[in-house]
Amino acid sequence: MRTAIVDYNGVNGLLKCTPHVDRHRIEITVLRTLWQNISHIEPFRAQEILDTFQTNDGYHCLVLETIRGYSLREYISMIPEYYKDVAISKFATTLSYGIHLVYKNGFTHGSINPDSIYCQPNERDGTVELVLTGFEGSQPLAALPQPSIVKPIGYTPPEDYVKSKVDQRLRDTWMFGATLYFMTNGHPPYGFAYSENHKAMLPVSAEELQQTMEQVAKTGNNTYPPLKTKNAALAQEIERLLEPKPEHRYYVDSIAFLGSFDDFGYITMGSYLWELWDYLKSKLPIIGKPSWLVEPPLHSHVEDTSTRYKNP
Repeated sequence: MRTAIVDYNGVNGLLKCTPHVDRHRIEITVLRTLWQNISHIEPFRAQEILDTFQTNDGYHCLVLETIRGYSLREYISMIPEYYKDVAISKFATTLSYGIHLVYKNGFTHGSINPDSIYCQPNERDGTVELVLTGFEGSQPLAALPQPSIVKPIGYTPPEDYVKSKVDQRLRDTWMFGATLYFMTNGHPPYGFAYSENHKAMLPVSAEELQQTMEQVAKTGNNTYPPLKTKNAALAQEIERLLEPKPEHRYYVDSIAFLGSFDDFGYITMGSYLWELWDYLKSKLPIIGKPSWLVEPPLHSHVEDTSTRYKNP
């Protein structure tokens, strides 16, 4: 897969090119279907396709609109710690319904991770949209196991390390859980280890990750570091999503209908996202001339002579 930001008829576009014509056609079908069927359902949007073409060297390309917002990876890093549990719970329910809409239209996602979900403000009507991206790994819904197309490091479930074909919906479930785990801990459940020398979580080798995931798949026991959340319901939900054995998982879109996070129902998703966006905007660097360099507006000067120059 080749990607680049390009100028398309005077606007920025995201160029994606692949030598695999079948994957190219499926991604186009998914994006066009979702653009037509979910973009009117708040707060979701799919990326618009601006153009498609084939190169002389056999690559199949599409140009997508660029997203004027933050990826989930960027978004969660700017949320204040005291608000994080509420934020993750709300995102879990809302994103679960977003994945449900993808399934309802006949596809799996295939690459759920913090870089495939975006938050984009729509200042025309005062809302924040959740933009679903990363459909290069999407496949038509099928009852039979299928080979996985995209395997993002840290967000790929244990069964992908021991089987050539897996249940793609249950695979989405694990990837969704790994994404929520990232939101609580700052790294995926596997693929990172704490370094005493650097005092930070660092990536492990591909060989070590392979061995770890094979062991998790074989034993059915997770060995990831403890979740960093004070929300017991959220922790329980993530643990269920990250069940090592796929046959013991449930489909990720069921979260939207289980009421797992009803304790946070007093915040509507629309008002919550916009309130959070206002907070994040306050943290952005100043664009343009700072207020302390702007000349004050001219005012007519009227002198108060009622107390000056009076004779004693």
